[in-house]
Amino acid sequence: MSGAAALAVLAGIVLTGMLSVTPLAAQDRPEGPISLFPPTVVAPEGPDTPQNGAQEGPPGAAPSAPAPVGTAPETPPETPQYEGIQVDRLQELDTESLGILEADSGGLGVDAWAGSDRALVAALIRSLPGDPASPTLRALTTRLLLSNARAPGPLGGGAPAGGPTLADAVAGAQGDLDGGFLRLRAERLHAMGELAGLNRLLSIVPQRAEDSWLAQARVDGLLLAGRDQEACSQVRSAVARFAGAAYWGQALVFCQLLAEQRDQAFLGLDLLREEHPDADPVFYALSNLFIGGTVAPPAPEDLTPLTLAMLRLGEGTPPEGLAERAAPLLLHGIAALDSAAPADKAGAAERLVQAAVLPGNALTEAYDAVPFESSELDDPLVRAEALGGVRGRALLVHAAGRETLAQTKAEYLQAALLAAERDGRGFAMARAVQAQLEQVAPAVELAWFAGTAARSLYRVGGFERAGAWAAVLRLDGAKNPESLAAFAALNPLMRLAGGTDPIALGPITSAEGAEGAQDPEAGARLLTAMMLSRALGQDERAWPGVAEGAGSADAVIADEPLDEEPLERLTSLLALSDAAVAGRSGEAALLASHALGDESLGGRHPLALAYAVSALRSVGLGGDARALALEAALDAGL
Repeated sequence: MSGAAALAVLAGIVLTGMLSVTPLAAQDRPEGPISLFPPTVVAPEGPDTPQNGAQEGPPGAAPSAPAPVGTAPETPPETPQYEGIQVDRLQELDTESLGILEADSGGLGVDAWAGSDRALVAALIRSLPGDPASPTLRALTTRLLLSNARAPGPLGGGAPAGGPTLADAVAGAQGDLDGGFLRLRAERLHAMGELAGLNRLLSIVPQRAEDSWLAQARVDGLLLAGRDQEACSQVRSAVARFAGAAYWGQALVFCQLLAEQRDQAFLGLDLLREEHPDADPVFYALSNLFIGGTVAPPAPEDLTPLTLAMLRLGEGTPPEGLAERAAPLLLHGIAALDSAAPADKAGAAERLVQAAVLPGNALTEAYDAVPFESSELDDPLVRAEALGGVRGRALLVHAAGRETLAQTKAEYLQAALLAAERDGRGFAMARAVQAQLEQVAPAVELAWFAGTAARSLYRVGGFERAGAWAAVLRLDGAKNPESLAAFAALNPLMRLAGGTDPIALGPITSAEGAEGAQDPEAGARLLTAMMLSRALGQDERAWPGVAEGAGSADAVIADEPLDEEPLERLTSLLALSDAAVAGRSGEAALLASHALGDESLGGRHPLALAYAVSALRSVGLGGDARALALEAALDAGL
């Protein structure tokens, strides 16, 4: 038996073994969809698919979003909106538990950390990648870190039943051995580049709980947002509280230069050089901009929010490769840096939208700001291929926005989406052109574009519109074998989006399989799709390659290399299962990110993906689970 077939048998055995370890309380529940991974997790009561198999929309279209699992929306918000949120500071919460998101605004609820051990949670938060590849996991962890929730206690204990004591409040204000839970969350948001949420969170932190790092993070965030006057107001307050630290002396010099108090600024520089000669060479170099000197562009990785503000104020020349090499948080400042090239600003916006930090229209506007010669606009397809990179993608989106003919607009959009997919910017491009996709009506004459359009819409949660494009393929498939094969290739995505038709056990073509030819990795994708669907609680047919008479399924997975693919981070998956069984939603979200790593989900083992999807669904994060399943499937080439 091949490695893939053996893996399928293992999955079947796990399913059988699950029935004997299901808690007795769950055995009395009505019969419903079977959740496969982890084997001891039972999803909360409530349907995850439309009642009676009802399906709305055109034939072949994905149904409207299934009923939510738990309290989470089935489709997570595209980008959390932090501004304008009214934070209700619960009286029983100590300072460490402050957050800006309540359960009804994207947060994970006040009990997100209930039952979790503080030391474990702290270790998991510290291990979160600074620039994770998965937009779904990044958005989930961001919402978790911004949630208004009781901080975890030691040894699995939550907050004391009677509320925090005076000692708890003092510990929250002064920090403890792990640096304080509030600061721990802020540090991760800072590293991940979540500027809007970080600024909003720090704005509600009382001064008594603010240490030097939190105060500095607040100033950094305001500088990157272009709110210089507010930042300098904070600087003048902090200089007296944190005297002697080099950062505050440098920040004060910046504020004096901003206020055109040059004599005081130059005196402050002399004192800094004397007291902290090696504090920040880039800062000292950029100070020459204010005395008429020339400064070589610093390396992107050496810039900080303060030195980027110095570069902006002094109108210095930005370094090359700024958008690709800078830390995530700096991208916000780069995207608004007047002296940066428009293509660099668009590149920064691309990274931020790809990370689900900014909405798609921010990237569309950045693309539109990239200038092009009239000759380049005469033949965008040819010119974009020659340009490549950010400029090539911007040209295609710009051309599509100017075009009124549906056929030509679709050509430009398809080229842009495929180019972005190749360069690892597929999610960003899908969000940037979503509004333009809505302007192109699904039609049989555009069947050649239907597969690309549907995949792009599935990637950003546009299930209804994606189903309409799938219906085009099914209609055209009556006379066109290529469209029929393309429709069959969309079957797993339709199912993962909540469709009622089970995943077909025949060969699955790749996204570029226009002729319907089976490619060498079709079986691996089939198995991944089946496992993801079962993890969502959807009842599928027999596992491919297991049941006698499976027909073509045996051939599909007979020679797959899955037996050579390691199941990494097994202990994290086992811990994830424990957290999901116990209903520890915050811990489960962190462990899912830890178990899947910081690379594209397309390279993750299908068992690991299924564990993560099932665990998130079981703790009430059904929308995140479905989004993760679709992201994994698309990254795997489905």
